[in-house]
Amino acid sequence: MSEQTNSTENTEVEKTETTAGAENESSKNGAGTQSAPVATARPQPKAAPKRAPAPVVEDDEDEDNDPYDDDDDDYHIPSEYAPSGSGRPRRIGSDVKVEDIDYKKVAVLSRFLDSRGRILSRRKTRVSAKVQRRIVVAIKRARHLALLPYTADQTRIVRKRR
Repeated sequence: MSEQTNSTENTEVEKTETTAGAENESSKNGAGTQSAPVATARPQPKAAPKRAPAPVVEDDEDEDNDPYDDDDDDYHIPSEYAPSGSGRPRRIGSDVKVEDIDYKKVAVLSRFLDSRGRILSRRKTRVSAKVQRRIVVAIKRARHLALLPYTADQTRIVRKRR
């Protein structure tokens, strides 16, 4: 029985020593006789429960007669209302390469002239600046050599005979 009381007394002595040690440290820090605040663990806020992802609904290949599903409707749009392939008209100089531009190729150069004989702008021809510069030089050279007219007055209108 004496062993049990000794073990109880030892634990009490250890507790008082740790308390006294804490008071000595607080007096060294200049806290005086007040004991240092004991850091307590704050209760952690509960995390929001994880939600299950939304179920993936797969379309059953147009077999349903869902009134809101447009995929299973069989109808034809009239051609005048159907969307066209492109919003802009075809470019005039889209297929012209720098190597194709020559003052002797009047057919190619005449595509870059309007009905009055003026050179079309890049905005209308939709070609790069480099190609436009080469076209302008070739047209001016062809005009100088009388291969292309300067004005529309000098063009000859050929009408088809009936």
